[in-house]
Amino acid sequence: MTHPTDISPLTRVVARLDRASHGEVDPGLVPTRFPSIDRATSGGFRRGDLIVVGGDDSAGCSALGLAIALRVSPRALLLTGEMQAERAYERALAVSAKVSLESLRLGTVTEEERARLATAAVTLRDRAPVIESITTGTLSAIDRAVEATPDASLVVVDPLECLLDRDSGRDEALGFAVLSLKRLAMQRHVAVLLMTHLPQLARDRQDRRPRLTDFGLGGAIGTHADLVLGLYREELYEADLGVSGAAELLLLKNRDGAKGYVDLYFDSRFSRFEDVLED
Repeated sequence: MTHPTDISPLTRVVARLDRASHGEVDPGLVPTRFPSIDRATSGGFRRGDLIVVGGDDSAGCSALGLAIALRVSPRALLLTGEMQAERAYERALAVSAKVSLESLRLGTVTEEERARLATAAVTLRDRAPVIESITTGTLSAIDRAVEATPDASLVVVDPLECLLDRDSGRDEALGFAVLSLKRLAMQRHVAVLLMTHLPQLARDRQDRRPRLTDFGLGGAIGTHADLVLGLYREELYEADLGVSGAAELLLLKNRDGAKGYVDLYFDSRFSRFEDVLED
């Protein structure tokens, strides 16, 4: 999607304000369909923005990226460096149907689960994200995938580390990849959602909620990203506090609004994120 070249940016801004005053959806907005996230980000992600989500090992960043990709409309483009596309679709089916991956793979689903799987499969055929594996470790492959999916409003890249194409100068290479993804978001007029680990997270500190400095890379993410989110699940560290499933998504940087956090729920049976505001 590209902007008309014969209309000035200021004219587009004024037109967008007029549409919003009449209750029309901003075409430059990409709602995540998670009510809490959309409320905290003034309606969702924005085309041209780079959004980064980071969390500790096993926090569920990949699961959250998939959950958002399954909800947005029009279809998202999900680029994964962690598994083959078929396995990612398998996860998408299990998440959508609320069936465990183990039961799905072993074929031990109940009749009720089988019915949910059939319903989810039909739904996914109509609006499943386009999922591709990243195997080359180059940004040109991502650009080609985005070009081949012109109707995508959201591009999920999971994880940043899969773009590392050399052994030396790791931080410099990944920092340049972050900048390149921001440029791609602007050039292709899409929202880019980037999942990453937290290489600078101190394992011995008492509060292990993510901080902006935990992302490392010489501050590249804090510099180039428009929205930086930290995913935190207390049960990873304090399993006996009665916090099973509780998850926080912290707004560590928000170029267009306030910081803060939203509450989510993680159902470990299905690796599924849900919003606490949903019924």
